[in-house]
Amino acid sequence: MDRNLSSIIDDFPEYLFNTINKAKHEARQQGRDIIDLGYGNPDVPSHPLVVEKLIEASRLTKNHRYSVSRGIFGLRNSISEKYFRSYNVLLDPEKNTVNTIGSKEGLTHLMLALCNPGDKVVIPDPSYPIHLYAPLIARADVVKVPLIDTESFLSNLDQITKKKKIKVLLVSFPHNPTTFEVNLDFYQSIIKMSQERGFWIINDFAYSDIFFEDKKPPSLLQAEGALDNCVELYSLTKGYSMAGWRVGFAVGNEIAIEALTKIKSYIDYGTFQPIQIASAVALNKLDEYPFEISSIYKERRDIVVETLKSLDFKVIDSNATMFVWAKIPESIKLNSIDFSINLLEECDLAVAPGIGFGEYGERHIRIALVENKDRIRQAMRNLRKKKWN
Repeated sequence: MDRNLSSIIDDFPEYLFNTINKAKHEARQQGRDIIDLGYGNPDVPSHPLVVEKLIEASRLTKNHRYSVSRGIFGLRNSISEKYFRSYNVLLDPEKNTVNTIGSKEGLTHLMLALCNPGDKVVIPDPSYPIHLYAPLIARADVVKVPLIDTESFLSNLDQITKKKKIKVLLVSFPHNPTTFEVNLDFYQSIIKMSQERGFWIINDFAYSDIFFEDKKPPSLLQAEGALDNCVELYSLTKGYSMAGWRVGFAVGNEIAIEALTKIKSYIDYGTFQPIQIASAVALNKLDEYPFEISSIYKERRDIVVETLKSLDFKVIDSNATMFVWAKIPESIKLNSIDFSINLLEECDLAVAPGIGFGEYGERHIRIALVENKDRIRQAMRNLRKKKWN
């Protein structure tokens, strides 16, 4: 028996969060109360109306049979109507939408649908880890472009795509981990670039519904010509606080959606149908709930930002996402992993080291706003007590 595994497994880069996860587990085994702001796992409950609909739909035996891999029509129609209400974007539920089992599944299979081995996929550095791993699973080559700010990213992207033939540009705005946002002009620029040079664009729109100051992030699909070569990934995970439900969508270009739908038809039978039915209720009837959730995250964000700035961290003033991205003070001579372990050991506080998101995340930490205000205040008190020198 050949026990050698696929080379894809060996080619995966080291998952740098494992060091923190192991230390966190050991601390809890010792009985320590670790405040975990490292893992972006929403703590706000799903809306009761959605939970009640899930229970109701689960009582019908017909809903326990196989569903359909592309998602039931009612759910795909709901996301189409959501895009029209929110962004004035017209989507045909039959041609421009497919339900996915969360965005990660959708992205991974979309990469398989679009890429051949050796094709080049451009991602920002830093990036959420699946944006690196999904192209690698498709055996594509990843080209990283520094994301220090959106203006220089656009300039560097222009230079790289002039020199290299790329297949896909994969972005995610509002961005995890940096919390950067972009406007429609940015999207129009990358679409113009892509149509001149012949590549696809995918935007992971996971944080579309978490924003503050009434500044709603634009959708990539609002830009002129977007449906010609763009796909956007949308999720109920953050805005509707339905992380464990695993409900996502790929919406956009008809050819790409058809290809993803075909791949899924060979792999899965879709999300449990009562979950799809309840998710359609969320999209149809709960437009205000993401605003309520955003207000909770804003209160938490303000507590964290005030503390970090008082301790000389450089903090991105973000209008969106459920994270705070901060640069470690120059006076602290530790890399992001050592600094994160230090916080765990001395402050009972878990954060995500920036290097886990890429080379250009080094000397940063990401704080997820996933504990209640009292716990976050306690975490910040622990941080203030720390003697840095």
